[in-house]
Amino acid sequence: MISRLGEWSPSKTLLLHYSDTNDLGEKHRKEIISELEPRCSTLDFSFEENQVTKNFDQQRHHLRSTIDSHGDNPIIVDVSVLTKRHLLLLLRWLDDCECWDRLWIIYSEPADYEIEGFLPLSFGVSSVQQLPGFSPSPNPSRPLHAVMFLGYEGDRAFATYELLQPKKTTVIIPEPPFKPEWSGRTEKLNANLLSTIGQFSMEKTDSLDPESSISMLSTVLGHPTERSEFSRALCPLGTKPQTIGAYLYIRQCIDPPAVIYSRALRHNHSYYSRGVGATWLIHQP
Repeated sequence: MISRLGEWSPSKTLLLHYSDTNDLGEKHRKEIISELEPRCSTLDFSFEENQVTKNFDQQRHHLRSTIDSHGDNPIIVDVSVLTKRHLLLLLRWLDDCECWDRLWIIYSEPADYEIEGFLPLSFGVSSVQQLPGFSPSPNPSRPLHAVMFLGYEGDRAFATYELLQPKKTTVIIPEPPFKPEWSGRTEKLNANLLSTIGQFSMEKTDSLDPESSISMLSTVLGHPTERSEFSRALCPLGTKPQTIGAYLYIRQCIDPPAVIYSRALRHNHSYYSRGVGATWLIHQP
């Protein structure tokens, strides 16, 4: 994204990066800082991947004062490399800080994925947990309806389903995907889950359009102003624009679903994104 700024420059940039050892990530971080420093003031924040909620809490005063120092200027957030869990936490934090009315969100899709043996993006599940900052855990007095956005995670989605044991399940796949040749990947990598719940529970939303996800969630979970006979859980393992659509739905709900996120035991390092595809404006005030 930095290489596509052209002559435009932000007045200040907050660069959030994970502190875990990653040679490629560190290389990219240095390249970004080198590109930004001649253009604008740059603040570099390190976050522990397993302690992001704690890190946000520790940095909240510094982050908030930086945002407030720029008055009502637009806030542009590039969410291309965030995990879905951290994307939702960041959106909630910015929303709680009353920044939503000036928030612009951009996303650059990968040019392609390097795939070895058509294996999933990650292996195993280390934990399945409710995302802090959102609705309480599903109410056990009501039957559970789980809505799962599926991506290339495979076992993580299946393990989440097995743990929740919902009475009703709706899975949502990205269709159309980022690229026509990627059609069918999600279904293949989630074959075990789909064979368990049946095709009748499958829906599709656009991989890039949050409005498509909002519309589908309003159909399968009910209008945001309505209450449901079901307790609801939402599992965001799809694309980042779908996840943003899920957040836009949740923030309108009077009876919001709990957000359930499964963390991988380990990631498939033979399966990674390569290159930078198109850049999209996903949300604007």
